Amino acid sequence: MEDMIPCALKDQEVFQRVWQRVMAGRSEDSSPIRPGPSGGGDVSCECLRELVLQNGNGLPQSCLPDEDAAPPEAPPAEEAPAPEPPAQDAPPSQGLPPQDGGNWGGDLLPLWEEPQGGDDRAARLRRHVMDALEGWQFYRHLARRARGTDARALNALAGELHKHARKLSAAYFLLTGLRYWPTEVLGAPAIPSYWGALRSRHQAEQRQETAFRLAADDWEDPDMLELYGELADACQQRCRRLRALLEQGV
Repeated sequence: MEDMIPCALKDQEVFQRVWQRVMAGRSEDSSPIRPGPSGGGDVSCECLRELVLQNGNGLPQSCLPDEDAAPPEAPPAEEAPAPEPPAQDAPPSQGLPPQDGGNWGGDLLPLWEEPQGGDDRAARLRRHVMDALEGWQFYRHLARRARGTDARALNALAGELHKHARKLSAAYFLLTGLRYWPTEVLGAPAIPSYWGALRSRHQAEQRQETAFRLAADDWEDPDMLELYGELADACQQRCRRLRALLEQGV
């Protein structure tokens, strides 16, 4: 078999045929030599010699083709970079007010504030609010001295003045941005006699009507002109009702 050792790559096909004759009974796939697609062999002459000397027991490890060789070890995987620490919450922005949730009334000022200065219209509105509240308090106390229809009439006058005080207070807030409702400073009015109280209140309503009509001259706002006209007419109506109470008692 040594005489058949091929010494060139082209003789590897000859070796393949000789292998089939010598190693009868083995499949073609068992041959350690497979010619390449171009007709050339894939084993060198030195390796063929080693194959023949080993009586066909297989090629040594150094003669195996590249595809049969053990795959090269994969390069070690690069370590993944350590994850960055989570970003800390940014500190609250300076100068921004904290959220108050449902505290939607936080922008309202106290029930009333003692005004500092102001123009003549603001001062006059404060005086009108106080006059209306004092009249409301007066009629309420006077109603306790009356009976029947007189008491009901006086309580109705008190409710009317309370409503007018609220309108004037709203006008003051629109003008100045301040709330003015000084009910806590009201005291019990002095009422020496029932008839005398009706007379003094009639005179107060007359003075108030004149004050409202004069105050309207300082305004060009149609809403304020309408408000002062309504209040002046109401004073006139109260004077008539007070006169009617006096006439009933005579």
